[in-house]
Amino acid sequence: MSWSVVLRERWKILSKISATLTAVRSMGGGPRTFPGGLNKWQFKRMHEKMAREKERRLLEQEKEVYQARLRSQIRVKVAGRSPAQGDEESSSAAAYGPMTASDHVKALADRFTKEGAEDLWNEDDGPLRDDPVPRNPAPSRTVPPLDLRKMMSDRCKVADGTAWRSRRPVETPGRRRQYSSDAGRKCRPKLGVKSKWYPDSDSDSDLDSDFGLEGDPVKPFQTGGTRNPKFPRVSSVNADLKEEEVAIRAEKKKKIMLSGAALMNHDRKKERRAPKPKAVEKEDSLDEEVECIRDELEKRKRDLAATVGQEVEEEALLTPRRFEEYSISPLTVKALTCAGYVQLTVVQDAALQTCLDGNDVLVKARTGTGKSIAFLLPAIEAVLKDATVGVNNRISPILALILCPTRELASQVAAEANVLLKYHNGIGVLSLIGGTRFKVDQQRLESDPCQIIVATPGRLLDHIENKSGFSLRLLGLKILVLDEADHLLDLGFRKDIEKIVDCLPRKRQSLLFSATIPKEVRRISQVVLKREHTFIDTVGLSSQETPPKVSQSYIIAPHTLHFEVVHHLLKEHIMQEANYKVIVFCTTAMVTQLTFALLHNLKMNAREMHSRKPQLYRTRISDEFRESKRLILVTSDVSSRGMNYPDVTLVLQMGVPCDREQYIHRLGRTGREGKNGRGIMLLAPWEEYFLDEIRELPIGKLPMPVLNPDAGEKVAESMGKVDMSIKEAAYHAWLGYYNSISQTGRDKTTLVELANRFSSSMGLQCPPALFRRTALKMGLKDIPGIRVRNS
Repeated sequence: MSWSVVLRERWKILSKISATLTAVRSMGGGPRTFPGGLNKWQFKRMHEKMAREKERRLLEQEKEVYQARLRSQIRVKVAGRSPAQGDEESSSAAAYGPMTASDHVKALADRFTKEGAEDLWNEDDGPLRDDPVPRNPAPSRTVPPLDLRKMMSDRCKVADGTAWRSRRPVETPGRRRQYSSDAGRKCRPKLGVKSKWYPDSDSDSDLDSDFGLEGDPVKPFQTGGTRNPKFPRVSSVNADLKEEEVAIRAEKKKKIMLSGAALMNHDRKKERRAPKPKAVEKEDSLDEEVECIRDELEKRKRDLAATVGQEVEEEALLTPRRFEEYSISPLTVKALTCAGYVQLTVVQDAALQTCLDGNDVLVKARTGTGKSIAFLLPAIEAVLKDATVGVNNRISPILALILCPTRELASQVAAEANVLLKYHNGIGVLSLIGGTRFKVDQQRLESDPCQIIVATPGRLLDHIENKSGFSLRLLGLKILVLDEADHLLDLGFRKDIEKIVDCLPRKRQSLLFSATIPKEVRRISQVVLKREHTFIDTVGLSSQETPPKVSQSYIIAPHTLHFEVVHHLLKEHIMQEANYKVIVFCTTAMVTQLTFALLHNLKMNAREMHSRKPQLYRTRISDEFRESKRLILVTSDVSSRGMNYPDVTLVLQMGVPCDREQYIHRLGRTGREGKNGRGIMLLAPWEEYFLDEIRELPIGKLPMPVLNPDAGEKVAESMGKVDMSIKEAAYHAWLGYYNSISQTGRDKTTLVELANRFSSSMGLQCPPALFRRTALKMGLKDIPGIRVRNS
């Protein structure tokens, strides 16, 4: 008995130990996991999937709102009210009541009715399926106001046995017009109406054709047996007509003409036949006609140019309103006056009050019209209204965040903010951009009071993910500003912007400013803006997006002569402008370095700026070009957006821009603040496709300049002095840039041929070789003309 008790106790002890070991093993070490037992990559993919689902839901919501807006517009039109009245009564259930079939068909027909077209809908029109019409309907006492057919029938008598030849059924009193082919065939012919095929009177035929009673001949209705047909044969009627006219009518196809409300094949584009040209008897008359057309076109161009010039003269950049009229701090107004800002520009007058009221705003305005002041003033006022400003806190909260796509633009915006805060104590501005030491930024964040942060997305994410308490300071944010919003919401920055927005409080004000806002940007802007935001467009549909006083032109030249043409244009502009200031935009950073080296060897006063240069050098060159005259800046697209370089006289673009918006932003570096400027784009013959994207802009073609042979030899000699490594890097960068453009990157063989022409323009006997990895990445490994390095 004692042994059994001992065994039982030992068994209890062993079971407790095994349970303890099992619990320890289940909670023990191993790879680090996230909630749900996911590893790091699974957790990351799950969040990416959630982000995609979020974007999909936003798109679906936008689609539902758009469809609901269309349905409400259709109901308002059917109810016979104006859109304003429809919005006021939208709350009532009657405004969204069910529609009848007739109202629905009429609403659909109105959507496809062209402006100025005659509406054939009347009160007698009904649905497709109507009540059967009696065979002998009683004549109606009400007579239509203008019954042309009755007037004609009263005047003209028709012989017995005539047939109705019109393709369109005639309305009889008391019978509704039908909107289907079946209902149209049920209509019985109305006798007593003249038709085109009756040879009784030529004048009556003309009247028929004028009032739309023409029609193709149709086969008569025939009955079997020896009974007389109800309608006689057409041959008896057409016997008296001319043979040519009968032959022409016989070739026509039989068509059933329906009303426009039937909407048959409404989604097909109608084929419009070009009017037949009149016969020209002599060649002299044709030449005279061509000359007349040319003269008329030239006259229209001159009139249009005069009208545009008059509008440009009348259009003013400044408005009569002053900053004192708004609810702005007196110290800020004093700083504005000292900086020379007294009157508001058009964009400032349109957007400032809405921004000061605390609303979310999306603003579209031309380059050089004062957008920076328009969003800096609301940001400063939001900081001043906060109760924590002036309190001696160890770490001041971040109240305003301004995001810029480039380092140069962020530095420029921070400098402008410091100018406006000249008389404000206790408010600081800090710029967080790449190219600087991360620890220095952290020290400045901890020591200096900085309620306003101007940053680029990449460096801001570094501070947020560093877990140094920076994300906690963002929880008190009052206002978020996106300068050059179209670029920040593009594919290159969109993921970073979404991560930044997720770390910000939802109860905030958001301002988006840009010179170009495509439809895709307006759709994606819902990620940052509230649904009830305000859209302000100071450009408008009728105005052009480029500066009005900038003359735009382009030159088509072979790619082998581009460097000679650039040298010729620069020398010609230097001779014309005493205080010249030129910006030369290149496609890539390495092509920028090559062009600068060429101009430097040609003894021209030039500077270079691109992404491969350190930040201190870029800042120094930017400040030097801003303050100097008689200087040439060779740059990539890092200087294309937002940079305020005053008194730029010429913008020269070498090669095709990546898109239409980039061309507008490049051109916007000149003609700022309503001044005159000039823009020239140099294209190769195979780059003319880009002209279709900017066809609505006032750009003209310049003839190919006459090049000096001596100058060409000098350019070739200077190109020979350029280092070979710069040429090879420029070739690789040129090939990668045009490979990424769909118009040129589709045909790899043609792309390689064009790249080899570019290498010959640099004075190379054979194109440089590509690394094997680079060739595979570009899809150019087995393309003829590509040299691949073995190592």
